Amino acid sequence: MVTTPRSLIDSVVRSVCGREVERLVPLAGGGMNETYRVELAGDDAVVVRIARQEVPWFVDEAYLMTEARAVGVPTAEVLGLEHLDHDGRLLSFSVQQFLPGRSLGELVGELSAAELERLVLDAGEILARVHSVGLEDRGVRHVLRLPEEHEITRVAGIVREAFGSAEAAVVERGAEFLRRQVTTRAAPPVSLVHGDFCPKNLLIHDGAVVGIIDWEFAGRTAPAYDFAQWEVDAGEVLQDRLDLVRRGYARIADPESAEAGWTPPFAIDWALEKLGWKNPASPAQARRCLDVIARYTTPWTQGG
Repeated sequence: MVTTPRSLIDSVVRSVCGREVERLVPLAGGGMNETYRVELAGDDAVVVRIARQEVPWFVDEAYLMTEARAVGVPTAEVLGLEHLDHDGRLLSFSVQQFLPGRSLGELVGELSAAELERLVLDAGEILARVHSVGLEDRGVRHVLRLPEEHEITRVAGIVREAFGSAEAAVVERGAEFLRRQVTTRAAPPVSLVHGDFCPKNLLIHDGAVVGIIDWEFAGRTAPAYDFAQWEVDAGEVLQDRLDLVRRGYARIADPESAEAGWTPPFAIDWALEKLGWKNPASPAQARRCLDVIARYTTPWTQGG
């Protein structure tokens, strides 16, 4: 269903592309935004993303995508940005090149084990290229914060009600682990990160990774953030195959140096955040969050 008036979308696309819109097709995903494939006269297509924010949106995203593409990262070209006032609200439009294909997340159940391994290895290599970008401090900063006691109490209560007291103790253990990491270790290295690196954002076409999409959360922070995102969000088949990402990464750079031991705290931080979402994560997502926290904190509490 189109939320933004069709006339506005048509006007923006005409301004950027100089072509008439023939059809709009809503696309799944796109984070917090409306996302459409826009079919143009002459059998061409573009993607339009629309955000409702208090400030102009997609500006840093477009810049970071351009910087990543310059080092060989497959991303769509941003054809144009427009920012319009509509009924007292700012609408930001990003018109992008359309890349054919389906997400790796959709294809997981259809691919052979060998095909899946090859694609994840290639994705790891692409991630190393993303992390090679040196740039000014732009985009989203994903900073490890000291867990707030009242928030951890709230999250533990949510988990206790859904899973029981033992799982609530996992939350508290994760918070303590995170406090120790943040207060006793030097700050991690930083680079460009994608910010939502997982199979749903890897576009596959003709057996190859042809694009990383959804750069809305990209920015300059610890490379370990992207590894942690994969571990928490990759889905049942691939969530425990971070080893493949690392092997592909090693074609370009040393994954251990990039992570610098910071993947566990970033994974726990993200897992705790998801467990506390006001729009609750699914039971499977919550279970994964608890499993990640437990895996990293059990050896720690045992002195390992």
